[in-house]
Amino acid sequence: MTNFSGSITINGITDKELVKILEIKMKHEGQFFFNPQQLQISPQNRSGQETAYNNAVFTWGTESGLDAVYQIMAYLLKKEERQQAA
Repeated sequence: MTNFSGSITINGITDKELVKILEIKMKHEGQFFFNPQQLQISPQNRSGQETAYNNAVFTWGTESGLDAVYQIMAYLLKKEERQQAA
């Protein structure tokens, strides 16, 4: 039997990405854990740049929780692919 539990920490989350993460969290309420109060403003922020946050911790204990975190990661990775193509 496979144990679908784990956690991941992501740094550099933008405000726009945070909104999408919270939307996914609402759709999958109770399936994984993410506490936005743990976020810390990235020290690399400069005036005029978009705010970025560090310490976004996602924890799951079920297959459906892992799927929700996978959706978040897929969204974040697609953004990176779009930036590299530009």
